[in-house]
Amino acid sequence: MKLAKVVIVGKDEAGKSTLVQNIIPGAMNIERQGRTIALDYGNKEHKGYKLHLFGTPGQTRFRIVRDIVARGMDVAVWVLDYSRRFDERDQEILDFLNESGVPFIVFANIKPGVQKERRKVTRLIGEPEGLNGIIIGSAKSGFRVAELLGEIVRVLSADDSTISKTTTPQTSAD
Repeated sequence: MKLAKVVIVGKDEAGKSTLVQNIIPGAMNIERQGRTIALDYGNKEHKGYKLHLFGTPGQTRFRIVRDIVARGMDVAVWVLDYSRRFDERDQEILDFLNESGVPFIVFANIKPGVQKERRKVTRLIGEPEGLNGIIIGSAKSGFRVAELLGEIVRVLSADDSTISKTTTPQTSAD
């Protein structure tokens, strides 16, 4: 089983904690008054990988926590709230992802029933070097969350050299 650190970033109220809870019901959340102040954490086995998911706080004042949690990440998921306008906080997250040099996937979080197009996300963020996919889905309803997991594994499989921690069964040489 290969181990991977997946860090989920985004601005406040984008749906990061909801996404983690949808993927891993009962995942740990360190919050105060309904806002993540440290992190969300859970792990899930999926297609030969043990994914350690870390959701980060989105408030600007907790940026240091995001930076610490993100150290050593293998892939990032940017939860982009598609119901709010792209602003300087989104740009700061995009800059953070570009500087990290780590592959990332955009999960454009929509309200159920809303039709959005992938190309509109590309118009907002451009096509940064680390961008490895865009999934338009809903953290709340779970729409396309399974596809997100598949995309995470695809990105990890495409670049196994970024995964420094793997477990292999011990065999004896006879």
